[in-house]
Order: sequence, then C-alpha cells, then structure tokens
Amino acid sequence: MARASKRDHIVAEATQLFLTQGFKGTSIDLVVSTCAVSKPTVYNHFPDKAVLVAAVIETWLEEHKPSTDISCASEDTLWAYLDQYWWCDQHMAMYRLIIAEGWRFAAAADRFWREFDARWQKVALRALSTHFAYSLTEAQDKVDAIRWRRLLLSMPVNAVSSAVSECD
Repeated sequence: MARASKRDHIVAEATQLFLTQGFKGTSIDLVVSTCAVSKPTVYNHFPDKAVLVAAVIETWLEEHKPSTDISCASEDTLWAYLDQYWWCDQHMAMYRLIIAEGWRFAAAADRFWREFDARWQKVALRALSTHFAYSLTEAQDKVDAIRWRRLLLSMPVNAVSSAVSECD
C-alpha cells in the first residue's frame, strides 16, 4: 500500500484537531506537534490556518458524501437512519465548527452548506414527503428541530454549561 503524503497526513490529523478543538483552539504549533512534522513543512502545504481548515473541509466533504436516496419501511427506521448517517457525532462536530467559526473560512463553509447540509435535507425531505405523507413544511420543521436538538445534545457538557451561563 502506498504511503500517504505528508499533506494528507497533516489534513487527517488536523481534521481531528479542528473537530475537537475548533478553529481558534487549533494552533499551527498543535498541528505540528500532533503530526510530528516541522512548522516549515506545514506552511509549505498550507500558507495559513484558514487554508488548512479549507483543505480539511474539502477532504471531509469528499469522504462524507450524503446518500442520494433513502428507502425505509417505517418512519422510525428513517429517523434511525438519519441519526446514524447524517446526525452522527463526527458530522455534528463539523456542523459546530462551521456554525461557530465558518466566517473565518467562508468559501469552505458555503461549500459545506451546499454539498452536505442541503443535500441531506433534500434527501430527508423527499423521503418524508414521499413515503410518510409529510408536507414539505412539516418535514422541514421536523428535520430542523431534530438536527438542532442533536447539535445541542451531542455537545460536550462543559460547552452546553458555558453556553447557558453566557445567556444569564
């Protein structure tokens, strides 16, 4: 098997860092130490952190293409499928990164919304309206509510506590 390139290695390691630490919490120094490469090596491939996170998102999107069609025998099966394949923990971590800090890498964030979120929504809405007689508005409302609840429930407890305390 061919050895992964240094660029691919950096992107793979940086993906986990960005998904767990966020954009602001992931320094180039942290990427360097995690990847066991030199700082010039990282900067040779990625002139700045925004370019690195854009590469992370691009690679992540290639690896996490949405389903094109869902056929489930029951509504419960559909929700379980969406929970496993759309609203899984890693996908929710990417949503949080995009929502919280996507303004720092707007083009990559826009691509995420177009190529991941919008496609999953289209598939889910089609399944709900075709197989389970939801109106598009009802389907959209239900999908939005579940997605936002999943985003909040999959957050680490300290992040939820911190967000709530900021509202007081």
